[in-house]
Amino acid sequence: MEGNHVRPGDVVLGHGLHWRGVIRTRRAVVTTTLAVGGLVVSLNYGGLLGSAHSHDSVTSRVVAGISAGVFLVAALFAVRGATDDLVKLLAGRISDSRSVALRVLCLLFGYALVILGALSLIRVPWEKLLLGGALTGVILGIAAQPVLGNICAGLVLLVSHPFTIGERISIQSGPLGGRIEGEVTDMTLLFVQLHTEDGPVLLPNNAVLGAAIGPPAREALAE
Repeated sequence: MEGNHVRPGDVVLGHGLHWRGVIRTRRAVVTTTLAVGGLVVSLNYGGLLGSAHSHDSVTSRVVAGISAGVFLVAALFAVRGATDDLVKLLAGRISDSRSVALRVLCLLFGYALVILGALSLIRVPWEKLLLGGALTGVILGIAAQPVLGNICAGLVLLVSHPFTIGERISIQSGPLGGRIEGEVTDMTLLFVQLHTEDGPVLLPNNAVLGAAIGPPAREALAE
């Protein structure tokens, strides 16, 4: 009988978690609605630059500017909130590395949508954007090659997950100065963080992706 007894504290805790989830869901719905509404209203008044087909009064420009600000702020909150809710919903069902990869991909997709909305507010001509995209991409690619290389390597590591957060590994790489052993404490788009005997170490994803990864030397000898 005692095994089937439910304590009042467990019921209260369950209700608290339920209502917390409901509040998060409502908050995501509200921020998304505000973002869409702000974008529609601002576009209706000609966006941030105005339009020949929209009202030219100062009031119209103020409304368009405020609506654009509401869109940007609400959209950023909506992207982060929806991503956090999705990751928490899948917690325990997927591994930590897959959870990190899912979070990164959702944020990238959400921020890309926000950027597209912001471009529409300043009426960026898509045909010119596409024509100039190749040249701009080459220039940015050369200037940001190390950063872009680390981001691409980070996405590969997050998807392929050769190791997980909390796992002790050994990384052998010439660019990294030899062998590094430690516990994986974090994985981002730019770095893998290890906790070694000498303290925390940040390793560039590009170097980690090209390194030999295995168990620590002592664990390998023990096996």
